[in-house]
Amino acid sequence: MNQATTHLEIDLLKQTDTSIYFEWTDTGDACKVKRDATVIYEGTGYSFTDENLKAGEMYTYTIDRLDHSGHTTERIKMQTSTENHSEDIVNLLQQRAFTTIITPSKIALAWGGIDGVEEYEVYRDGELIDTTQKRQYTDRDIEKDQAYTYWIRAKRPLERSETDFSEEKSFLANIFGFFNIKSSQDKAAMEEFWVTKKLASIDQLLGDPPKTDVSDQNRTWDFRYTTFLPDDLLQNPNMLSPNRYFGGDDRGFDAEAKDYRTQVNFTLELRDEESRIEFKKDVGVSIAYDWRKKFRKADVASSKDVQVEKVKEDDRNVNISLTHSVGNPLTTSPNIDYNVSATFYRNGQYDIVGLHDQAPNHEVYLKNDKMNDWFQIHEAESKGLAWMSRSIASQYWRISNFE
Repeated sequence: MNQATTHLEIDLLKQTDTSIYFEWTDTGDACKVKRDATVIYEGTGYSFTDENLKAGEMYTYTIDRLDHSGHTTERIKMQTSTENHSEDIVNLLQQRAFTTIITPSKIALAWGGIDGVEEYEVYRDGELIDTTQKRQYTDRDIEKDQAYTYWIRAKRPLERSETDFSEEKSFLANIFGFFNIKSSQDKAAMEEFWVTKKLASIDQLLGDPPKTDVSDQNRTWDFRYTTFLPDDLLQNPNMLSPNRYFGGDDRGFDAEAKDYRTQVNFTLELRDEESRIEFKKDVGVSIAYDWRKKFRKADVASSKDVQVEKVKEDDRNVNISLTHSVGNPLTTSPNIDYNVSATFYRNGQYDIVGLHDQAPNHEVYLKNDKMNDWFQIHEAESKGLAWMSRSIASQYWRISNFE
């Protein structure tokens, strides 16, 4: 082995619900491994098993190659997670591990596969850069001083879903697509999966590793989830109803917009003692019009089935659950349903997963106490009111950061 030209790489990675095993290049030199800010291994070996971890949580590892004096000569970083096969998991993206490996010359992404998905689209900063059947992608065309955002997007037939009654739902979705002129059988029966990873620059990530424990870096996070109808007027899918049209919100994506169907805000203050959470929920006015587009009536739906709850808190992170189900007070129709599980780590990282119907528009924003403005973490355009049916395929999304 020519040690002079051998660089550190992650050669093998395996995860379970409670452990992470990885191997790195045998350079012949000693290496030091940190999990977050804690040294967990130092020696001339080239593998490590990190055990007694928590299911579905992210962990960051720094591997330093050392010279004979103990000084760092090379560094790589890896952010990965344990798997989570708990029975109460609703969003299958929570079960899958997502891994990011940073070296001085490349960014490598890897993700757990989804049964029924034939290919994955990889985007960097909104531009499609690859379509692959593999569950990994390596980007070498990068600038070391630039931050990047990657999207991994995929689709699969609804009948391949792990959810109950998937075959029945797939049949109904195909019937919906056949009769709905604005849809198609293929689209109505295809689940969508969107995964986003926000990365700091390589220079920043491979800079000095954290010297403090993660509990010393608590932050305050603001979270906003809004649903809205982009049109001024929308035709009722039920042609027999006297409410032939409904009023929309007549706008595009905008974190500060005042018109919406529903909006949920929560603030999480991470603290050494018990963290504090406050939340607000609001429902916009629903307005119905007759066939002449004349006003018929207006009402506001109940928000009783909108709940925000702190599920778990420990010395590494806090997990928040948001469940949402709001109906149309003017007619019998499917509710606006979605759920979110958001984990905020004390080192500034977050991992947020969501699941929603493909109508109406959904927009989700985030900021912390070091930011002045909201930044968008998810948006999805409505495919029409009829897409709120439970028989239509859902959209799954996840975003996490490595900064």
